Amino acid sequence: MNILVIGNGFDLAHELQTTYRDFLRFTEEFMIYKTAKENGQEQSWNDDEDTRFFQYFADLFNKSQRNEDARKIVNELDMLIKDNVWLSHFKFAQIKKGWIDFESEISKVVQTLEDVRKIVDNALKQGKSNIKIEEYQKRILRHVGVGVGNNIENAVRIPKERGLKDLDRLIRCLEIYLSVYINKSSIEKTLPDISDLPYLDKVLSFNYTSTYERLYNNHSFLEIDYIHGKADIRRNIDTNNMVLGIDEYLKGDEKNENIEFIAFKKFYQRIHKETGCLYKEWVSEIRSDKKIFEITNICKQSGNDVISKKDVKYHNLFIFGHSLDITDKDVLRDLILNDNVQTVIFYMDKDDYGRKIANLVKVIGQDELIRRTGGITKTITFTPIIGIK
Repeated sequence: MNILVIGNGFDLAHELQTTYRDFLRFTEEFMIYKTAKENGQEQSWNDDEDTRFFQYFADLFNKSQRNEDARKIVNELDMLIKDNVWLSHFKFAQIKKGWIDFESEISKVVQTLEDVRKIVDNALKQGKSNIKIEEYQKRILRHVGVGVGNNIENAVRIPKERGLKDLDRLIRCLEIYLSVYINKSSIEKTLPDISDLPYLDKVLSFNYTSTYERLYNNHSFLEIDYIHGKADIRRNIDTNNMVLGIDEYLKGDEKNENIEFIAFKKFYQRIHKETGCLYKEWVSEIRSDKKIFEITNICKQSGNDVISKKDVKYHNLFIFGHSLDITDKDVLRDLILNDNVQTVIFYMDKDDYGRKIANLVKVIGQDELIRRTGGITKTITFTPIIGIK
């Protein structure tokens, strides 16, 4: 079995604008253009960074005057972006590149809400009327629309429902961005590192986009697991299945007993949104006593794909564009920590190579990494990315 794991770096390698900053800029430019148009002041921005969305919005708004689908997109984007507490917070936050910072900011806010709730609850139980919270906590609360003021008890009634509602709005807004802008973007070139891989049986995508399917999916036997859901413009805020949450931050028994903010957590969203876990079936097959096969050829017979296979000693796991961050620890360990799996990890440059080694230590531990990168027990290889062709 040949498995490819892809993360956001896969889309970035195809020069797609899928960073968190790209998405935030999209929401900002939408409101700027909408306001300008309402005031009869349609404008074009001078620098390249600002103009990347201008033509898209100009076409979309003009089309919305005569096309119902375009009009729905404009109206929905307006509803999703306006007064969204998460977007307001992100404008103040100093966010670095990458999706992981998105989740870190949400986690920071949720944990602040959790901490303040505990402070207030404990103070009220002790009959204290003068309750104090730290300045940084007040600052974070203000950014998400919680005015603490002199009545700290208001912090107990943090609008959790508002936070969840606006998170759903944010995720649906992201779905629209990926569906109508990213998935419709032209991609002129492909990656030789991906094109030259052996026939794949499975793809595990941590992305919401359909980039792999658009460029490389060339046979009907391929199974793709969108572990965090898949962007689909046909969905709505209620049927969206994209997972965008935080990792567990509670320890011990508390993580099972304290479920106040459980709906913000990834594992809950995966279950609630029914994204499924196809990769678990692949892991079960890897750990079974079944013979290992590899596809050697695919041909068409009567319009159907027919495959040829051969016996091999190992399953192959290829990881491209994934940071190997600890947030996906359980999934990565399930796949990598098998002695009958040969893992190839692609990296961009020496700095990226170093980061991946460091992250992999957090995922599988130092001893396992040493054992699996040398000698007769070697199962992990790092290889540089060739680039786009």
